[in-house]
Amino acid sequence: MSTRLLIPTNEEKRVRTTDYAKRKITRLINEAIQKNLSPPPKLNLVEWADKYRYLPKNSAEDGRWKTSRVEAARQPMLSVSNPDVKEVTVMSCVQFMKTELMINTALFYMHQEPSPIMYVAPKKETAEAWSKERLVTSVDSTPVVSNIFTENRRGQGNTITQKQFSGGQISIVSARNPTDLAMRAVRIMLFDEIDNYPTNVGAGEGGSGGEGDPISVAWKRSTTYGKRAKKISACSPTVAGRSRIEQEYKKSNQNVFFQKCPYCGNFKVLDWTDVLIPREEKTGDFIHDKAAIVCKQDGCGTLWNEGDRHYSIKHGYWKSLKPKVTWHHGYKVSALASPFTPIVELAKEFVDAQGNPEDLKVFYNTRMAETWKEKGEQPNWERIYERRETYPPEIIPDGALMITCGVDVQKDYLVYETVGWGRKKHSWSIEKGIIDGNISDDDTKERLANFLDRTYPNSKGIEVPIMKACIDSGYNTQEVYSFVRSYGSNRVVSVKGDSVGNLKTIIGTPSLVDVNIDGKRISRGLKNWMVGSAVIKEQFYRWLNCKKPTDEMLKAGGDFPTGYCHFPEYDEEFFKQWCSEQYIQQTDNRGYSRYIWEKLRKDNHFLDCRVYSRAGSAMLQIDRMTESDWIDLETEWGVARNEVQKPIPTQVPEARKTGVQRRSNWIKRKQ
Repeated sequence: MSTRLLIPTNEEKRVRTTDYAKRKITRLINEAIQKNLSPPPKLNLVEWADKYRYLPKNSAEDGRWKTSRVEAARQPMLSVSNPDVKEVTVMSCVQFMKTELMINTALFYMHQEPSPIMYVAPKKETAEAWSKERLVTSVDSTPVVSNIFTENRRGQGNTITQKQFSGGQISIVSARNPTDLAMRAVRIMLFDEIDNYPTNVGAGEGGSGGEGDPISVAWKRSTTYGKRAKKISACSPTVAGRSRIEQEYKKSNQNVFFQKCPYCGNFKVLDWTDVLIPREEKTGDFIHDKAAIVCKQDGCGTLWNEGDRHYSIKHGYWKSLKPKVTWHHGYKVSALASPFTPIVELAKEFVDAQGNPEDLKVFYNTRMAETWKEKGEQPNWERIYERRETYPPEIIPDGALMITCGVDVQKDYLVYETVGWGRKKHSWSIEKGIIDGNISDDDTKERLANFLDRTYPNSKGIEVPIMKACIDSGYNTQEVYSFVRSYGSNRVVSVKGDSVGNLKTIIGTPSLVDVNIDGKRISRGLKNWMVGSAVIKEQFYRWLNCKKPTDEMLKAGGDFPTGYCHFPEYDEEFFKQWCSEQYIQQTDNRGYSRYIWEKLRKDNHFLDCRVYSRAGSAMLQIDRMTESDWIDLETEWGVARNEVQKPIPTQVPEARKTGVQRRSNWIKRKQ
């Protein structure tokens, strides 16, 4: 039997080739799907940032992100991506990790777990700046997300404060707008600089109405996401007991950062008492450029150089003070754990702040991440009364170069105080008094106008006018507006105090109150100024508690501390009204807590007058005055700082002089 070699026909070859091709194509398609259409590998935030994140060119250090460069940021980042952690709070110094933590979190969830995200800033302008200068530049610099936003132009999907991406969007809103905070369900909430948020979002003038705490309002929008929701809060602290970030941190597991001594191996949470700043032997002056951290461990006592400090940061670790709290991780860290701020730079800031409580407060808040404890928020009126001075009222003492006046309006009388201001915000009470009558009466308006027209003599005999008078519009508002409008000078303005703390500055942006026949605001019409009464009272009470230098210190060339208040021999009632309020915590029927100024006695008119007078000094830019500006004022009023002043008269002038002209027949004009 013969054997025949079986050779496949062309048809058989075609069929076999086709089957092979199908299998190969199927394999290639599966590989392509697996490579390009599968979800990205599951990474935690640290792994993701180290693999994908790039810092934009407007950063201090641009290029690839390295968590090892900011070792203290590692654990907070891991907490953000930990599925068992719902809230993360960072109470940190400035220029360290807060901003980049927010950016890393936003980009991580855009890429890894697309979700609705909301970033909340203290105000609209800050939100827009964060969007343009931080978020967009970071997205553009990070290739893996550089094309994540849609190509739609403004009005069709993407705006400065609203950006769409596949699977979600990021809303960038202001904590002052309740509509934005509650507009949609959100999974990832980023609360930035929370100590600058208003107390009651959406509240009207005086704190009425509103929807409560802005964080609570926004956080409720994440309810539908349950355990998958994330709340990230970050800020440097402010005043103890009132700092939001401090309150959030106390609710957390309270992590602190331990740093290792390179010499003895001891671990410690560093604070400013661990920094040694030597002094000159003869003068006692600080030598800030010789400052160093000193190890206080028994048997060590070694001074660290900057390399040692960086070693301690690299080998540091976080430890929880409340480990039973697992769902809320909190982190507190100062600039001593920051690789970006040398000790000598911190020491210079500390030395420069000596003698100035405001600057020291900023240092401890923003560098040490410590809350500032106010001392004696309610002064003792008797102690203040006992340090009255013998200078005569109604005459400008030497050193006072700026004159303001505050007027508190009551039903049947007006209360006023005229104050002189000088360098370092030193103040002198020049005159206080009462004008009987209702502000709606023409006679009362005329007497008020005559008072505001008056001038005060200085030690050179030069008559100085009231440069800014602030009149309270909280009572009989329209009559106050009418008076200010008719007086016809920008030296006199109407003000409204915000005593509940919504306003975080001494003065706010003035609002237009005049409208035309169409109901539109008149741009050149009367403006009413909002005054941060709570801010000023806190500052004023701190100033009242300043310690008076001894005569020996003054003779040796010493000076009064910043904000020191001088006052003549007024009666007891004046000082009782100055010290008539205290700052307390109040909880409303919805469970929201806030701090308010509470009256301890019926009358507090002279305290309000001082608040309005301080607001007037802020309108005159006292907080931005330079030495050159003070010299200009001395020249204008004929007082040279170093020349011998002629004695101040010991008696009050018999008649008030009027040196300010106003429009004639003003009281008869239509109001």
